[in-house]
Parts: sequence; C-alpha cells; structure tokens
Amino acid sequence: MAQELKYGVDFMTLFDNTEYAGMETKWSETLFSARLTPKVGLCWSEGSELVVASDFTRDFGHVTDFVSDTNLHFYYSYRAPQVRLLAGIFPRSEMRGLQGDLFFDRHYRYYNNTLSGVLARKESVSGASFIEFAMDYNGKRTVTTREAFAIMTSARYAERSLYLGYDIMIGHYAKDYNEATNDDVVDNFLLTPYIGVQGENYDVGAKYVQSVQRDRVAENEWVCPNGIELYGVLKYNNWTVSNVAYLGEAPFVYYGRYGKDLYHGLQHYASQESIFYDAVTLCYREYFANRTVLLDVGFTIESDGIGIGTRQWLGVSVMLDNLGK
Repeated sequence: MAQELKYGVDFMTLFDNTEYAGMETKWSETLFSARLTPKVGLCWSEGSELVVASDFTRDFGHVTDFVSDTNLHFYYSYRAPQVRLLAGIFPRSEMRGLQGDLFFDRHYRYYNNTLSGVLARKESVSGASFIEFAMDYNGKRTVTTREAFAIMTSARYAERSLYLGYDIMIGHYAKDYNEATNDDVVDNFLLTPYIGVQGENYDVGAKYVQSVQRDRVAENEWVCPNGIELYGVLKYNNWTVSNVAYLGEAPFVYYGRYGKDLYHGLQHYASQESIFYDAVTLCYREYFANRTVLLDVGFTIESDGIGIGTRQWLGVSVMLDNLGK
C-alpha cells in the first residue's frame, strides 16, 4: 500500500476591538493575538489521511516567556467526491454549518478553533447543497470542570438562486465532581431554519430563531424564546456591505448565570432589556500570493436598541498546506 508524507503550516494574526460602553452589555474588549499551526500528515489509499498538528498561540502584551497557549490536535480525515469524514481533534473550519455569530462569535472561533469528536458531510455534485452532522465534546467532567458537549446538524438545499436549510445545536452542560458545587444539567437547544436568495454579488434571507432551554438546578422549567433574524449582503469586487437584524426574545436566557461557559455566540443575544439587535458591516477581503495569504479588514456599527457600539478588526492569514489535496 503506497503512503505519502505531507506537511503544512498555517499562520494567523488577528486584531479585533470592540467598543460597547454605550450598549446594555457594556463589555468592551480587545483581541490582539497570533497563532502558528504546523502540521504533518500521512496519506494512503485514496482520500485517507492521518494528521498531527499543534497550535502555538501568543496574545500580544501577555507577560510570558514562551506562548500564551498550546494545543495538540490529531485526526483521521477521509475525503471523496461529495463525502467528508473526520474523527479526532480537527479544525473547526471544516464545518459548513452554524456559521453565524448566534452560535459562535469571532473571539470564540479564534480561541476554540478545533472540534473534539466527529464530523460527517454529504454534498451535492455542485457542492451548493449539503447535509452535515458533527459532535463536539468540549468539557470533560472533573472536580473543577463541568461536562459539556454539543451535537450539531445542518442542511442546505439550493436550486438556482433560491436556497433553504437549517442549523441545529443540542447543547448539554452538566455537573462537575465537586460535591460542594450546587450545579445540575442545563439543556440548551437552538434551532434556526432559514430561506434566502443568493446571486454572485448579493445574498438576502430570513432566519427563524427558536431556543429551548431548561436549568434543572434553578427553575427546572422549559423556556422557549424565539425571534426573527433578517440579513442582507452586497458585494463589489473585494468589498462587502452587510446588515444583520434580530427582532424577538433574547435567546441566551441564562447568560447572567453561566456566561460564555454555556453560550458561545455574540453577547448581544443575551440582552434582557432589549429585544432588538442590528449590525451594519463594511469589510474588505483579498487573497495574495496564489491564494496563500488572506487579508481581512472590517468595521461594524452595532445597536441593541439602547445604545450604539463599534467593532474594528484586521486579520492576516497564511495557508501553506497540501494536506487534503
């Protein structure tokens, strides 16, 4: 059986600054960091790979002699026409579903750039339609850590310019082994069916947001907030202008209790006083050096119905990788 050794390295530096003093959340922060990911893979048969990689992350300004964080990931990958399978600890970027800030915001995606579990996806011949399943086991139960995992599934069907689909995340946030801790299971389900129209330079759609949650240690009652999210995107060359507006009940019901340990989306969806969120974004994205270098810069104006905030970001990514090819 023929085998081939392949290798690669990814690099990313990201500046992401938020100014939310005038908004209800009032939680402004700055992410300025760099991450280097060398990787090596053994390929055999047709489409099978075994990959080992490591993240070296350094937050700028962090007082340390080495790096701020290191993470080892290793996984099996199978790629065939219309089929994608992964098992182990693999890049979050392999997912096609759950892409909005409602599920995972920019900061969470940067610091949690892998999934620990499995992913399976079946695509149409064109790739425009797909169905996907993934599981991420992101919290092993210990004395200090609560058990946590998420089961996720997404599907999209596209016919010419029309598309429709869904994203579903079933979250499980459970106990630790500390008997002195007053905790129990928190059930957290999020369902977002959507429909839209997309062309070469535009994308317009609507999404229904339904959350179903229960904190078994507190009220022990199901709560079911819901709302509507509307979005529109216009593109011209490398420039993009987009608008996302959410109207409805706050889907992050227990954010005040559990914060980002339970919810990984944008904190504005946790607003308890306002049921409105709107974001207008202008960004520029361009590839260089035979699509191995990506420049991503943008500016967002956000409102939660109480005040106005801003986000500015600049990202540079380098992708030198022949794995999966």
